[in-house]
Amino acid sequence: MNETSLKVFMAVCETGSFTKAASELFITQPAVSRHVQALEHRYGVDLFERRGRSIELTPNGEILRAKARELFALHAEVEALFDDIVELRRGKITIAASATIATYLLPPAIAAFREQFPGVTIEQLSGNTHEVKQMVGNGDADIGFGGGAGVDSRQLIRALVHRERLVIVTRTDSEICKIKEITPEDMLGYQFVWREKGTQIRLYVRELFKNTPMQEPGVVVSRVATAKRFAQVEGYLTALPYSAVKREVEDGRLATLNVKGFDFTMDFNAFVSASHRLGTAGQAFLQHLLNRADFNEARSLKKLLNLGE
Repeated sequence: MNETSLKVFMAVCETGSFTKAASELFITQPAVSRHVQALEHRYGVDLFERRGRSIELTPNGEILRAKARELFALHAEVEALFDDIVELRRGKITIAASATIATYLLPPAIAAFREQFPGVTIEQLSGNTHEVKQMVGNGDADIGFGGGAGVDSRQLIRALVHRERLVIVTRTDSEICKIKEITPEDMLGYQFVWREKGTQIRLYVRELFKNTPMQEPGVVVSRVATAKRFAQVEGYLTALPYSAVKREVEDGRLATLNVKGFDFTMDFNAFVSASHRLGTAGQAFLQHLLNRADFNEARSLKKLLNLGE
């Protein structure tokens, strides 16, 4: 179907005249006639009845006019939809994130992004790093954020977005805080709160205690907030990224311990599917993170952004 011919046909319908249609479209009257004749020839029907200087639509012409209106309305709707998406007047991003980044890093970034693009809806899902990668891999999330352990490079592509130190904390009046350099053995008389399987922190803590009797966790929690509450109880310790305990350390509810051999950093990565192109809104969100100081390794996101080109 020739779109130009349809537009000429609709102009004739609206003006009721080949001459007026030609004037409105800035083409010649013979050109208008050729476009209408092309449609009549294509469909094998007469579209207008010519009665002297006036014209009237035939029944077939009425059908074509109705369908052409529907077609042009749909065309305008599609263009408006994609204009909205490109300009981010509308859109949706589903983000899956592990506990620390979901609680302490993403909320300010999401709030700032939505201030710029209020029409974009963001749904945030939570899980440990293993679960986050599954959600991205099976299409339940557009972007994932979590640790870097065990990434299946065939299904996902990752980029480092943030790195920070891991600290062991306890309540500030605990006796162990008086020790200048703490060994793993010094902690054996305390209850250590472990994170669940599939977390990067659990791997680091297991490495710390590998040559001690503390091989099996006595307390396992899946929430950062729960681990912090335990650490404020006499006799309990836990390991968390510093951003998760910064406020409690600053106001004196928790203290960080100087533990010999515990020199680990947490790497937080962004994950996208290797087989599905990230949408416009998702690309805009990653671009937004490039300019945020609290994502101190976000320059690596350029690798993921290049996938959308």
